Amino acid sequence: MKSEKLKISVAQRILNLSNDKLLKKIAHLLDEENIIGYDAEGNPVTDESYIQDINAALLELKEDNLETYTGDEVKRRILGS
Repeated sequence: MKSEKLKISVAQRILNLSNDKLLKKIAHLLDEENIIGYDAEGNPVTDESYIQDINAALLELKEDNLETYTGDEVKRRILGS
């Protein structure tokens, strides 16, 4: 089934549901699979994994374990000068 037809079919089935438990499961599944972008290797990044990465970085920063760079250091690394 083509993507557009599949979307319409799934949407119609969801609209006809009255089972709150099943609707919550669908909402949870969609939340888990919510792709917000892609990493440098082209892998999908979900909002949940992005938030986990940010929280991990904040924790490392708080514990003084996060390696950071000044703007000039970034320019030197990129431009090689």
